[in-house]
Amino acid sequence: MRRLLQILFLFVIVTNPLGAAPVEAPAVNAPKPSPDSPERIQMTRVQVFLDRAGFRPGKIDGLGGEFTQRAADRWCDAQGIARGTMIDVSSISEPYRTHTIGEDDAKWVGATASQPSQQAKLKALLYGSLWEALAERFHCDLNFIKELNAEVTEPAPGTVVRVPDVEDFRMDDVKALQKNRANGTPPPAPTPPPFLTELPPAPTAGPVSEASFFVGDAPVLKSTPTPQPPPAPIRRMVLLRDERLIEIYENDRIAGCFPCTPGSSKFPVPVGTWRVTSNILMPNFRWDKSVLETGVRSNNAFNLPPGPNSPVGIVWMGINRPSIGMHGTNSPDRIGRNESSGCIRLANWDAFRLCQLVKSGTPLEVR
Repeated sequence: MRRLLQILFLFVIVTNPLGAAPVEAPAVNAPKPSPDSPERIQMTRVQVFLDRAGFRPGKIDGLGGEFTQRAADRWCDAQGIARGTMIDVSSISEPYRTHTIGEDDAKWVGATASQPSQQAKLKALLYGSLWEALAERFHCDLNFIKELNAEVTEPAPGTVVRVPDVEDFRMDDVKALQKNRANGTPPPAPTPPPFLTELPPAPTAGPVSEASFFVGDAPVLKSTPTPQPPPAPIRRMVLLRDERLIEIYENDRIAGCFPCTPGSSKFPVPVGTWRVTSNILMPNFRWDKSVLETGVRSNNAFNLPPGPNSPVGIVWMGINRPSIGMHGTNSPDRIGRNESSGCIRLANWDAFRLCQLVKSGTPLEVR
């Protein structure tokens, strides 16, 4: 098989042995297989593999789709192999694991409101349910996590649930990073993709010292390397508007990708090369209907509190264009499938990863 299969989705990707372009098979009204069916387990393994590697496949659902395929293509690019090469996911023996719901989950669930006038009165914009909190924590579709736990009617602290085996997105980690930044404490660098850590380190020169051995009467000098921390990679981003994808490069080698919603036909993200100017965790949001609909600021606005269900999610990464930035969202299931008012939306778990990879001055090329 030369390409990933899109299992029981609206269409199936088919490629002939000569590498002809994919074609769309007719949609079928077959029942969706259970999360424990062999085909869905295999697709979940692929999605978990890509998610862990930093080539984010969108929401994990065991069904695949266009973002899973795009992530797989970029992973192949990073490996220097042909796109469509079958991915070896043998390292993911089991795509699911168990999680015991704790107070760190429950404390981020609370009262919600749908209208900005009511949202502005809340102390925080929290998750509306534990199901929603769990879906974001484990990067997955809300319906998928309910399918994985069909026997659970109403989750509560202490309930053991099955979840995709990805690195947790924890709101406590968002708050901790926000605190570290405020205190000037350098946060730990995010774990690089596994294939990058396998590269041999660059040779470093050190001072010359006397050797502990001699040849005849003449001392032999040898080089003693002084350990040096590896230089920080030079990062840049490329936003592909048509593919609704952000690629991130490290030293000109692709190192990851993130699905996104890049503006709209009315308010497209402008083509060009921009740069990151701000990186704010847990931002307040000024909701202005006039700005969202016309791009013109008005005096009739609501100041919304921060939280995972903020319209801008858990982070705002501004660029040097007025009112445009990359940010999280309160509707991760719609990433890449809806439009925004000129900004670049990502799922909160992807936005959190990306905000740790970029800083003020990081270039963003929009194509």
